[in-house]
Amino acid sequence: MDEQLAAGPFWLIMLVPVGVFARQILQVRRGTQRKVRATALFFAYSMLPALAYIACFLLLAGAEEVTARPLISEGYARMLVPLVAVSVIEVLLLTLAFGITASLLRDPDTT
Repeated sequence: MDEQLAAGPFWLIMLVPVGVFARQILQVRRGTQRKVRATALFFAYSMLPALAYIACFLLLAGAEEVTARPLISEGYARMLVPLVAVSVIEVLLLTLAFGITASLLRDPDTT
């Protein structure tokens, strides 16, 4: 049952960077963000869900040590490593794709 709970954060962690990608590209096209700053913000915003998931996991694991009651199962805890690995790889690849896409866009000032 706990392993099924990992599906919710997984899809959230996977889909948030795609939405941030679209939002940042739109801001670059409008000229409200510079390309380098938009790329840095894209990376930062895209890593937030994965970092929040890690923080919640560490909080639950720490509470388990303090209370000596298992708050998360071992199977759910083992899902952390592949989930974080996949999300970090996704963010790195999307950051590369975002940087390339943003560099190919024309500046709105010169059009």
